[in-house]
Amino acid sequence: MNAEQLNKLLLFTSPIKECFKADDKQIYLVGGIVRDLHAGLDDIFNLDLDFTTDATPDEIKKIIQPVAESVWLSGQRFGTIGAQINGKTIEITTHRSESYVSESRKPVVTFSTDLQEDLSRRDFTINSMAINLESGNLIDPFNGLRDLQMKILRTPLDPHISFSEDPLRMMRAARFISRYNLTLEKGLKESVQELKGRLEIVSNERIRDELNKLLITPDPNPGLKFLLKTKLYETFLPELTSYRRLHQIRYLRHDHCIRLAALLVNSRPETRTARLKDLKYSNREIDTIDNLISASQMIWTQPMNDAQYRKWYLHAGDNRQGSIEIASIQRGARKRIAAIQRKARHLDQELKNYTPHFTGSEIISILNIDQGPQVGEALKILENIFIENGPISNQEAINFLQDWTKGKDN
Repeated sequence: MNAEQLNKLLLFTSPIKECFKADDKQIYLVGGIVRDLHAGLDDIFNLDLDFTTDATPDEIKKIIQPVAESVWLSGQRFGTIGAQINGKTIEITTHRSESYVSESRKPVVTFSTDLQEDLSRRDFTINSMAINLESGNLIDPFNGLRDLQMKILRTPLDPHISFSEDPLRMMRAARFISRYNLTLEKGLKESVQELKGRLEIVSNERIRDELNKLLITPDPNPGLKFLLKTKLYETFLPELTSYRRLHQIRYLRHDHCIRLAALLVNSRPETRTARLKDLKYSNREIDTIDNLISASQMIWTQPMNDAQYRKWYLHAGDNRQGSIEIASIQRGARKRIAAIQRKARHLDQELKNYTPHFTGSEIISILNIDQGPQVGEALKILENIFIENGPISNQEAINFLQDWTKGKDN
């Protein structure tokens, strides 16, 4: 642990500590920042600050009012009060326990005054640690620090209890395996295999968010393998089995769309779109993933002559580099990427300068036609001429369009 970072944390949180102390309430720092501080990570101050307290939500609001620049109450019914203090986002939550019941997608929350009970209800021991803001001492009733040092993923309670209470914890296991290079405690994998069906009661938005967090870890391969071995993937991404090069995903940019596109590169478009919509990905994300896949497939399925390169360049748009990355991890991709690089050297400037010769309104005027599908056809024809032949003059473009119109009339 970095003592300098701990002291910096204690200094920053001192006004919060003093407010709760004045009200005779206890407050502790918890969550990812405690874990990452003891894991020796350097970027801990990029994380939001999470606290737990024996104060009730109404008491929290009153206590932090003097030091908070703003306060929000969207999580109050779950015991959480959000605030901004010295420009930093914080969340303070009343000690609690929570669980899912039957087929409900919402957790049932009960408040507590016992810190250890609160820590026992967290997902894994590495996240069941707290820092006493008064002394700076670590509170670690479930040996989370030891597990972090031994690189073991373990639940503070029996895994059946932990995963039943919040089935999303099974997804989080995949992320922590990848992020911290952890191995599973004996029996944890079997518990996931038995309880994987419980994931169906978790909202698709929460599953999507957890999948994205896994995908942007430096090497998601161990977590993805965990999803495969436990068959947890069957609930939300059965297409995962069609991809045979999981170990290569770590070489891609840490972008969830690029990495998800690589995993889904062999999926059928209609099935893929339906799956992504089910997981509540935005239309923009779905379009990006589809474009990354189709553009990467253009690289390795067709000879890269000048016309094909222009076609790929215009089709891929802002996703050119991402599609190259996806293509580069396919078997036998080296020659294809080399061909792309050769074409880029003598065609990219031409393509950067490319703009359509005419607008739709100008085509209507040139051809003396009405607004309608014919305008779009004309624009596409000019683009195809550029793809096949490279740049032409405006007069040559007009001649092509006039010849095309005459041909349609005949």
